[in-house]
Amino acid sequence: MLKAVGLFGRKKTTRQFKDFYAEWFNTLKNTLLPSLRSSMSESDSSLTRLSTQMEALHLHFQSYYDALDLAAQNDVAQLLCPTWRNPLEKPFLFLGDFHPYLFTNLLRSFLTQNDTDSDNENDGDSMVVHCARDRGDRDSFDRPWHIATAWRSPSYNLMERVEQVERGLRLMVPALAGRARDAQVGFLEHVARNWAFGTHKPAVEDAMAEQNEEMVGVFVDANRLRKSVLVEIMGATNVYQGALFLEGLAQFLVGFRDPELLAQFELCKTPLSKQSRLGI
Repeated sequence: MLKAVGLFGRKKTTRQFKDFYAEWFNTLKNTLLPSLRSSMSESDSSLTRLSTQMEALHLHFQSYYDALDLAAQNDVAQLLCPTWRNPLEKPFLFLGDFHPYLFTNLLRSFLTQNDTDSDNENDGDSMVVHCARDRGDRDSFDRPWHIATAWRSPSYNLMERVEQVERGLRLMVPALAGRARDAQVGFLEHVARNWAFGTHKPAVEDAMAEQNEEMVGVFVDANRLRKSVLVEIMGATNVYQGALFLEGLAQFLVGFRDPELLAQFELCKTPLSKQSRLGI
């Protein structure tokens, strides 16, 4: 049985979350994303098939967040400091996983792209339109017109829901960050109060036990916020918009693990000079 190492939790897990994530990611990349793309690229693909593939991908994301909730109860520290995230992913994290603003910013990018496409609109009689597979892929393919133009003239309900979600995030995100900060301060204060008396190990253990419940609560609430934002977006979009949104979200995650991109990132690292180290 693998031992989970944690700052706040001291329980054992039968499986580390990074192992689950590796399997989850492989299913996303190699099965669900290709299936969704296939259903969108075929001109004779039925609405039922597209809806089924879209729902499968949506449920896959929801299963990931459900698994995060369960793992947090066992060892929240491995989730707050995820070792399975690479250097490209870590700047986008908020309390252990991708920031909920990622969802709304991605949605806004579709709406902005819609405005750009409207300015460069071509012949409307064409039944297909040439679309890029993704920003990092130079290959392209033809998609049916009703999918390629899904973001034209978004509904009032969609725009209203997006604004409501963004207003909620502006309230919830700072509140969650504040709770996490207060928990960390409480942990340090508890340890410091007893450190001078030589009770080092008991002080740390007591502080961990005291703050563990609060950190689990903060993480779970942040995770549920991500889940709810995704559900709100999927509820406000139609089948074609939802499929394109989930494709973009999945490709965002897959793109961060592209070997060429990671290699370029490693080459961009600038080691500290001796003079810089002395200055620090």
